[in-house]
Amino acid sequence: DLMDKCKDWNFSAEVIEVFGTQSKHSDSKRTLTRLLQVGDSKGRNRHIIVASLMLMLLYESADGCWAVVERVRERVFRCESAQKQAYVLVVQHGAHVYEFPSEVNKEYISSKKLKGAFQHVPHLISEDAAAEGVPACQNQTPASQLIALESSASKKASYEKALAKVHFMVEDYLDSHKENAFKSAFQEPARYYFHLCGNNHHRDHVNVHGLNGFLCLVRGWFGCQLPIIPMVDDEDTFKGCADIWSGLSENAWAVFCDPMNFGKDFEGIKELKPSMLTSREHGHYGAGHAFIGRNAGDMERSARKKDPKYLQYADKFAFFFTKDFLVKRMFEVLNAEGKPEYVGFKGACSELYALFKHIYGLSEDTLLEYLYDEYIMNIDIDKAAFFLWWCGICNESHANVAKFSCAAGMPKSEGSESDNSSDNICPICFEEKDNIQLIPHWEAKGDVSGHRMCADCTKQYTKNECPFCNEVSIKESLLGVIKSLIQDVKSKSAGGDPNDLAAVLESWQFFEMEYGHNPKVIYRVGALILQDKDFKNLLVDGVNTRAAWMRDAAGIFFRLYSLSVEGNLDVTPDEKILLQKCFETIKESMSSVESHGHHYGALYSQSMVPYICALQSGQSTAHLEVIVREVGELIVRYYEKNRRTWPQLKRDVPERIVSEYMDIVTVNVWGGKDHDPVRKAFYRN
Repeated sequence: DLMDKCKDWNFSAEVIEVFGTQSKHSDSKRTLTRLLQVGDSKGRNRHIIVASLMLMLLYESADGCWAVVERVRERVFRCESAQKQAYVLVVQHGAHVYEFPSEVNKEYISSKKLKGAFQHVPHLISEDAAAEGVPACQNQTPASQLIALESSASKKASYEKALAKVHFMVEDYLDSHKENAFKSAFQEPARYYFHLCGNNHHRDHVNVHGLNGFLCLVRGWFGCQLPIIPMVDDEDTFKGCADIWSGLSENAWAVFCDPMNFGKDFEGIKELKPSMLTSREHGHYGAGHAFIGRNAGDMERSARKKDPKYLQYADKFAFFFTKDFLVKRMFEVLNAEGKPEYVGFKGACSELYALFKHIYGLSEDTLLEYLYDEYIMNIDIDKAAFFLWWCGICNESHANVAKFSCAAGMPKSEGSESDNSSDNICPICFEEKDNIQLIPHWEAKGDVSGHRMCADCTKQYTKNECPFCNEVSIKESLLGVIKSLIQDVKSKSAGGDPNDLAAVLESWQFFEMEYGHNPKVIYRVGALILQDKDFKNLLVDGVNTRAAWMRDAAGIFFRLYSLSVEGNLDVTPDEKILLQKCFETIKESMSSVESHGHHYGALYSQSMVPYICALQSGQSTAHLEVIVREVGELIVRYYEKNRRTWPQLKRDVPERIVSEYMDIVTVNVWGGKDHDPVRKAFYRN
């Protein structure tokens, strides 16, 4: 096994020697040997470092290997935080070249000198795969829904490959964009601030210790993981992290947020002036403690609670992800194909535009003509967002879908000013048919007269949405889902079987998975469920009688309650109060099952499911996090109260907690294993 081989010190030393030969870096052996000694900064995961170096030897150029050694050398001989950065750098780079191989170094696999190192390495990807380097796009998008209807197998495969390539390149770009946003919002302003204050020590430790605090701020506030992994227990975070934006002027922010300076080191920004320093209060040695707490982990926990002192920092980071900033920069950087990873973006977009043009009846021959003015100088950000939404990249709320899709219609015949025959041409398959019908819309916005489909395409199209504007197209089928779910709750509440009631949440989970990309459907269905007279009466009765069945079907009530609190359900104040009472009733019902650990674990799992559904689809999780925390703390309190009387609780509770969900919640809700009370109570000896 490769990983077992990588744990062998002799084998590891040979890989390091080979890497030095490949990189031609004079300090390679000393640098990488030190990295192997410290591992992930705690002396662990050394074998992962060796495996990453092997990937680079196979798929990275000599210059690329030299650059890695140089960046590692800057960090690995410093403190623990810097060593962890060196570890992350090597592992990420190894994974990156595996996904985007710049070359396949076959000569190293067969070389006599390297044979001992590589005889145990499986040929991870073929040369053909290296040339392609693009996995299939797994996301359901407006484009993929139309591509699925393509009758020509070769065209369909070509479209799918182009869409996958666009997604793959966007994903790579976004990692770089997040790092640059981090630099322009936090790292470089902090370095500049300490530079102006004359605190060179903190200036030079921003990217070693200070960044851990800012990284945790981002993760806590947004739930966003950057490519750089923070060290949450770094007690030296104050060395480079303080309330620096309270000591810099608005003019300084105007410079750092300028697109021309995005991701630049402050030394390379000529517009910065010493007069932009407004206060030295936060620039002395220990000033950061008041801003951070004990360590970066404290900062993350405060950010998760939306501590007001971090608001301006969150706003500044978020600025770089606004539509006007992100869409323009992302498209233009990718379209420039300035990095090897982005080569082919223009061709993929051109291929997809051919389908996009026909579907929306556009007159422009190329994507650039559609997106830019007549001089190809100024991009129309709304149009770019609409095209990227169609590709499955931009959120619908940012794409003005109604504005652009209402103009969708049949492509005009060549040489014809008005296309009278277009009524008989299906805008999906582009064939003349006599059975073309208007696609029904639940709530049509704008002119949808061109949103049509022939009977043959309708049979193949399995989505419950208009392929042009993503509006729900078959209200009746959703009403069937609603009626079925309501009936399930009614019948299974009467039976009282906890397993049957838990299955109700599973039905809702499948529904959210299908419509997670279109939250407005979830909001409408949630409101219709709550407004159903029989369902509402069932809830009122459950609250009045403190019915146990509500606890066993808790997940769906948690979800509806969170949506109502966040203002996403079109319901009355009385209906909101009813949902709050349901939530309180569910918590109170735990007093009747204090000796049954399975109920503890099941309730916690029921709180985690709606949170994870929302998290995975990119919806708001703010109040769902509150619910997970309340339920988690509740079951721990009951456990601490009863564990001596019923010691079996420690065994029984985890049996009903889904471990995969637990891992996600531990990181995203609690901020790590050391801060998760459920994990500490039931998973530690």
